[in-house]
This record gives sequence, structure tokens and C-alpha cells, in this order.
Amino acid sequence: MSSAQQLADWKLKYWQKVLSEDAVDANAARAFDTFDYASFWSDWVLSDTLFSTLTSMLLFDVPLSELVPWLLAWGVEVPTVDEFLRGVLIKLEPIDLTELFPELLDASKTVELLFEAEYSKPMEETRLRKCRYDESRFDESYFDPPAVRDFLRSTLYAFTKKDVSLPEARLRVEEAARRLGLPEELARDLFNRLSAVAAVKEGAATWDYAWWDRSSWSEEAPGGVVEFTTYDLAPARVEYEQLFDVQAGGLWDHSLWEYAFWSPDRPAYRLDVEAMKSYLDGCRDAVTSSFVRRYFATPLAVANYQTAAERLDWRSGRTEAYALPTSHRMAIESAAESAVKALEPDVDAFKLRLYKSAALDLYGTLYGVHRWGYEALRAMGAEELRAYWLAKWGREGLREDVLEALYGALRRTIDALGLERSRQRLRFLRERLGRLR
Repeated sequence: MSSAQQLADWKLKYWQKVLSEDAVDANAARAFDTFDYASFWSDWVLSDTLFSTLTSMLLFDVPLSELVPWLLAWGVEVPTVDEFLRGVLIKLEPIDLTELFPELLDASKTVELLFEAEYSKPMEETRLRKCRYDESRFDESYFDPPAVRDFLRSTLYAFTKKDVSLPEARLRVEEAARRLGLPEELARDLFNRLSAVAAVKEGAATWDYAWWDRSSWSEEAPGGVVEFTTYDLAPARVEYEQLFDVQAGGLWDHSLWEYAFWSPDRPAYRLDVEAMKSYLDGCRDAVTSSFVRRYFATPLAVANYQTAAERLDWRSGRTEAYALPTSHRMAIESAAESAVKALEPDVDAFKLRLYKSAALDLYGTLYGVHRWGYEALRAMGAEELRAYWLAKWGREGLREDVLEALYGALRRTIDALGLERSRQRLRFLRERLGRLR
């Protein structure tokens, strides 16, 4: 089968599974069948990610309003009849949490609202502050380059909280920290905290962070014990009483003391007794409930920007928009195969697939859409990104000289294809949205 025939076959299958009238109906039925499952797992996964980000707020003065996981909330709007006839099946509008919780714009105000006074007062007096022009004292604040800032507010959490094994997450954090100039001991501290937050929900149920039908109680101890995997990929056990202990408290033998707060012997989070909910729970619920509310809109969202006629014919603007990056993938894989076999003629199929994946990883990192967490990599300088990519894939057992040649042969091609993808995507959206004006 030729490449053109293969691409046409993929377009047809994509239309049949996602874009056609039958696909919309089938996916809607599947959404109803899986709603309870998705509702639970969204709370389970999102809560872990959202609560973990408080580490960056408390230790590095990154407001919740800048932490990317808190920005992934969307509202669903039904199109008008005219919009529907023009191809808009559903409208998704970003939700600005600062409109619901204006205090999130100010990290100091957020700390005061989140924590009891015994916690908030010493934290405000001692926590590290980002340097702000005409506001900060030189010897009482820190400077962070854009790539470091993006790592602390987004990429760190994508590396550790997306569906990835702990060894792979550790390698990503280690290599990114090395290229960004972050001390290894700081990378170690952050990884240990985020690993512990994930372990708590599984095996150290507490009043502020547990699911009664899923979380297990820890063994009996004065305050409880949580077992987690450290930066060295070794098991560890630390005493644990509440979520704050692993977010920003001092984990004995596993934390940098200058990046930790002592915990008074009482609950950390401020509780609204009437609502039986903390301020943080209210913020978290705004994100998780947004996901649940738009779950049933998924079949329409993935089939969006199609008229009724286009949902009956696979040769449409949507399948063409799908075909462009798919054809780019085929071109990159073909070029990668040629470059690799020129230096390693006897390469086996498994390793060749790894080289192709490395090339596609570079393309996706720089030009992928609808993907959060790559901000720090995209903000790196050209040499920083190159060194990160070489080290990442070198750890997979690929030859350094072949990777060097692959990068040199493909970087310009990837940039050209990525820019073309961006232009075509904007053109497509302009055409579809332009119909509404």
C-alpha cells in the first residue's frame, strides 16, 4: 500500500470513529456508560495534580492563578441555531478561576485564606519570594529565567503526574533540572514531595485527603506513616499527619530544610465549619466539576466544526486537518529511518522504532497542540533543548553519534513542518470561525 493510500485509509477510519453521525452517537452512548467511572477518576487524578502544585506556590511564590493545572477548566455553551447550521456543534470557553476566586491573583492573600493563622503567619514571614521590579529587596528574593519559571509552574507536574512510570518521571525531572541549572538537591526535594503526595492518596488516608472507597489507612503510629518512592527510586517511610506535611513540610532525610516549613500540632487548612469545606476544596471543586460537566460534551467537541453534510462524507475539512500532521509523521519517520540506517545499517526493528520516536518526540514537543507541560522545554535555548533531547534518548540505549546525526538532519525539517502545521491550523480555524461573523 502506498503512503497516499495508507493516509486515505487512516482518514476514513478517523472519520468513522470520531467525526461521522454514527461515531457521534456511539461516543455519546459510551460517555453515558462510563460517566460514573470518569467522574471518580477525574477527581482522583486531578486532586493529586492540583494539590501537588501548592508546593510551587508555597516554596517558589508562584500564584495559583499561574499554575497551569489550575488553568485547565472550561465551560460548555450550546451554539445558536445559526451557529449549529454553520458547523459549530458545541462551544468550549475557558474559565478564568480568578473571576470566581479573585484572591488567587495574590499568593499572600491565598496563603492567608488557605491556612490557619499558626501556619500562614510564619509562612508569610519566611517563604521565598520571586523578585519583582520596584517591589522586592535584592537580598530577600530570587530570580528565575522564563524556562525555570515554566518548569516550576507547569512542566514539573506534567513530568510527574501524567501517565508515566516513576523511573521515567525521575529521568525527566533530573535531565530538565540539569539543563535549566537547578541544583540536584532541589530536584530531589521536589520529586520526593510529589511522589509522596501520590502515595498518600493510595495508602495513608487522612481527613483532608482520602477517598473512602479507595484509599487505605496507614499503619498505626503517632501520626501515621506514608510509604513512597524517592528520587533514588528506593522505598522510603516517613511520619505523616496531614497533606501539608508532604506539600511543604519537612520530610525527615528527604527535604531541604531551607525549603520547608515546620508544622504546628494542629490542622493546617482553614475550614469553613458551616460548609464543612476548606477554601482549597472550593477551588479544587471548580476544576473537577468543570471536567465532569463537560464530559458529555466530549463526542461533540471532538467532532466539532463540521456541517451536517460533512458528517456524512469522510472527505471534509476536518479529515484534511487530521491528515496534515499525520503526513508529517510519515515524512519524519521516513527521514529518520534513512538517517539512522546510513550510520547503523544493521539496526534492529525495536531500536529503529526508538529512533523514530525520538524524532517524533522533538516534533511534538515543539509544535504539538492541546498539550500542556512542555512550556519549559519550548522556553529553553536551542542548545539547551538539543542537550536535553540527546540525553533523554541516550538513556534509552541509543547511540550518541546517531542521535547527533539525526538531530542535525531533521531539526530544520521539523521546524519547517511545524510552522506549516501551525499556519494550516490557524487558517482552518479562521475559516470555520469566520463563518460566524
